[in-house]
Amino acid sequence: MPVSRIVRRILVVLALFVAVAAVLVGGTVGWLYATSPKPRAVEAWLLGPSLPAARGELAMAVAYAEPCTAPPCPAVERLYVIGGLSGLYRPRRGVSVYDPNLRLWSAGPPLPQPRHHLAAAGLGQALYVSGGTDVAGLYLGHQYWPPKDNFWRLITASDRWEALGHMIEPRWGHRMVAHDGRLFVVGGRGPSGRVLIYTPDKGWSTGAEMPRPRDHLSAVVFDGRIWAIGGRDPGSLARVDIYDPMTDSWQPGPDLPTATSGAAEGVIDGVIFIYGGEEPSLLDGGINDRHWMLDTRRGAQHWEPVPSPPLVVHGTHGAVLRGTMVIAGGSTRHGALTLTGWSSALQLMKPAVTPLKSAP
Repeated sequence: MPVSRIVRRILVVLALFVAVAAVLVGGTVGWLYATSPKPRAVEAWLLGPSLPAARGELAMAVAYAEPCTAPPCPAVERLYVIGGLSGLYRPRRGVSVYDPNLRLWSAGPPLPQPRHHLAAAGLGQALYVSGGTDVAGLYLGHQYWPPKDNFWRLITASDRWEALGHMIEPRWGHRMVAHDGRLFVVGGRGPSGRVLIYTPDKGWSTGAEMPRPRDHLSAVVFDGRIWAIGGRDPGSLARVDIYDPMTDSWQPGPDLPTATSGAAEGVIDGVIFIYGGEEPSLLDGGINDRHWMLDTRRGAQHWEPVPSPPLVVHGTHGAVLRGTMVIAGGSTRHGALTLTGWSSALQLMKPAVTPLKSAP
């Protein structure tokens, strides 16, 4: 048989193989989209109006939409959902603002540049955004998703973000919290695991190195200390570390019963809540449908289970808006499947929550 005919047959076989593979992949992706989990009825939770667009790996924070001369001012609190990924891992600039008085979303000033895996926090009359990355596509290693050092501020009622120079070092997958008139950046991917501290009108300084640096962690402020909860390095962790800004030191906290990363967090009346998250491994990973609370009012040293939210997601932040726990967006799929589960759900937990009995 002539060589040219053999080559043609090989090319035909390869073309058929590629076509069959494309059909199988397309069918699988279509099935995943079609079977993406939907919100379920849960007594302790309500569903609010959906985000204007589904997305995840975003930042979320509560800030004042109007001047507040004598904080706190719950009547002018708004929820800001910032940046993130959507579609085929496309970075976003969009900012969506939720008004709990009107139960409506509106468009806020877009970010200067697209960002995902960024962090945000409200402080005083301003909303701040730090770091993230702008690369589209799946995570393929630290060199593929380089961390950014941008630091932007949105003044109450302003129509644009202003650049405040650069962070002292770049980060993505971190958290940023406000405490005692300053901003604290904890965790994330970057040159180090140091705490980064921003003081308005004075600039940046650094704090102690986190005992176990990791990204995709959750963070809350309670009783003057910053709790770094869960996270990923490279798999998900149950670890909890507590940072004391007064002594610039870390100490261990009570580990979660199950490892998680990319979970939503919040503190209501001295109770710390952790919802959802994931283990990103494609083969043996999944979305975490176990959720926890730590009641510091009772001096609890162990996490207790709490009811599931209507939709279990990862890749979002938690926030407390006028005393209500809020989860917006995220994804119902884990790892490489995340793009088939982007959510637009706005989930609201009623302030009065009765914990479940301790797990056996």
